[in-house]
Amino acid sequence: MLASCRERRAPSPAEIAARGWRAHELVIAAGEHEPTCAIAGRAMQRVFAEHREDFVDALELERDRDRLRQATDYLEAHAREYADLATRMEALSDRCSDDATVEAAFHQMESP
Repeated sequence: MLASCRERRAPSPAEIAARGWRAHELVIAAGEHEPTCAIAGRAMQRVFAEHREDFVDALELERDRDRLRQATDYLEAHAREYADLATRMEALSDRCSDDATVEAAFHQMESP
């Protein structure tokens, strides 16, 4: 059988959670590295668009209690990283609270 014909393995709940959090981190980092909030918002929206599927998959995981429970060990093992990311998100939100493009990027992450 050719390698291209093989079925792909569905990602595990932990892999979905990891991709979702990595996508969040990439979007936040894109905003943090820009000198102005307007540029930050555009950069965040661009990175969000590149990783939108990861946000969608993570949101679906959150809605499925059984699959979310399967990701619990992974989530607990990375709780410190997630807390750090939440702090970074809050700082960026505070810095750019009056910028519509940044606020739109945050909204997109919540409701992809």
